[in-house]
Amino acid sequence: MKTSTRRITPIVILTLCVSIGYADILFQDDFEGKNALLQRVIDETKWMPIPSWKLSDNEDNHPVLGRKVLDIWGHGAGLSVAEFPEEFDFYADFKTMEGTGPGSVANFVFHAQEGELDPLRLIQANGIYNHYSAKIATEGAKYWPQHITWGIHFARKRVWRVWPVPFADKQNRKRDVWYRVKFEVRANHQFHAYLGEVGADLNELIFVGTWVDHEKRFARGKIGFFLGGNIEWGWGERAQFDNIMVTTPGFLSVAPSGKLPLTWGELKQEQRD
Repeated sequence: MKTSTRRITPIVILTLCVSIGYADILFQDDFEGKNALLQRVIDETKWMPIPSWKLSDNEDNHPVLGRKVLDIWGHGAGLSVAEFPEEFDFYADFKTMEGTGPGSVANFVFHAQEGELDPLRLIQANGIYNHYSAKIATEGAKYWPQHITWGIHFARKRVWRVWPVPFADKQNRKRDVWYRVKFEVRANHQFHAYLGEVGADLNELIFVGTWVDHEKRFARGKIGFFLGGNIEWGWGERAQFDNIMVTTPGFLSVAPSGKLPLTWGELKQEQRD
């Protein structure tokens, strides 16, 4: 029995360590996944993509972005398949682009919840979701450049309520430049946003804004991205995204060397395959 116990114990300990170490990563995607034909595609086990979603080449050649990035040109909200709890941290790399129309914005969605059904199916499936949003407007935006605009969207009522506030650090962010963002989604409907250069360590991200929904509308739901307009209608906002990660609060910490945990670096391992 003693021999058997010695053999089993390390396995049990290893299993516990793995489950504890990775249980706090709720979601991640770097848009480098491949299908059975080895083509890079949007993973529909993770996302409910809308027609304007596509994968584009990493034309900026930044090493943290890999070969492909998610390119969105208008058409509303694309959401995750999974729902997320009341509290989490949401990381992403993004680049605002000119598009046609207002342009130069990247809009992130939280706590998207299915609203009233559309019996006539007049709107696409993802369009029935109510949600919170945070729109980052950079240089070149028509409305509120150098602002973060917190919003509430009621889909069936076609109502937006928005609260634009200047970046707290007063820095200017440029269009066609990649940045890293962190959103802290917290209990009591509190939201905090931090920005830095793409590839930045956590201690290099700068606080840029906060907002509280005192009416406490949506407690949990899906994440995603919202870009307004539609190129087929003559205008549409455009942005690119990469390196999406959702964790439980405070999971990613900065090591003494100033580097993020290995889990972040592993996101781009496949680019060398």
